[in-house]
Amino acid sequence: MASNNNTSTTEPMRTNLKKIVAMLLLVQTVASPFAAITALAAPFDSPLLNNPSRSYSSSYSQQSSAPSFGVPLDTYFTDSMGNILMYVNVLGEVVKPGQHIVRQDSDLGTIYAVVGGANDAANMKKVRVMRYRPEKDEPLTHTVNLKSYLETGDRSSFVELRPNDTIVIPKDKGLSFGRVAQYTGLAASVLTLVYLIQRD
Repeated sequence: MASNNNTSTTEPMRTNLKKIVAMLLLVQTVASPFAAITALAAPFDSPLLNNPSRSYSSSYSQQSSAPSFGVPLDTYFTDSMGNILMYVNVLGEVVKPGQHIVRQDSDLGTIYAVVGGANDAANMKKVRVMRYRPEKDEPLTHTVNLKSYLETGDRSSFVELRPNDTIVIPKDKGLSFGRVAQYTGLAASVLTLVYLIQRD
C-alpha cells in the first residue's frame, strides 16, 4: 500500500519536473538568438568619432597622412611624399566603417578593400555614393551594383569619388540562407519542446 502511495506521489513530481525543464529549455532556445544579437551590437562605437584610418597605402603607413593644420574635409591635401589624398566616409554593412584617408584616384573597388569588405548582411546591389552639392544645397546620390563588379571585375558603373563622399552599403532586407536555417532550427526546437510538455 505504501509503495502505491509513493508511486502516485512521485509520478506527478516527475511530470512537473519534466515540464519545468522543458520550459527552461524553451526560454533558453527563444532568448539565445536575441542575446547573441545584443552581444554583437553592444560593442559598436561610431568610428566617425575615432581617428581616421591612416592605412591608405602600406608603403605610406609611416607617413603623416594629413597636414598638421586643419584641412576642410571636402578638399584634397598632400602627404610628405606629394601624394594627393582625400577623406571618404564609409557607412553600413562593412568590416571597418568610418572615415578613411585614401588617394585621390581611389575608386569603389579600392575603398571596398580598405574597409575590409562587406559582412554577410550587406546588399551589394544597392551601394550608394552620396555627395553634397553646396551650390544646389542638396545631396547627389548614385547607386552602384558592387556585386556585379565583384563577379565580373567591370568598373564601368563606378562614379569618380571626391573628397568627403559618403559610401553607404545598406543591409539586405531579404532572408539569407543562414537566417532561414536559424529560424527553421528555432521553430523546430520550440515545437519539440511544446510537444514534450503536452505529452505528459
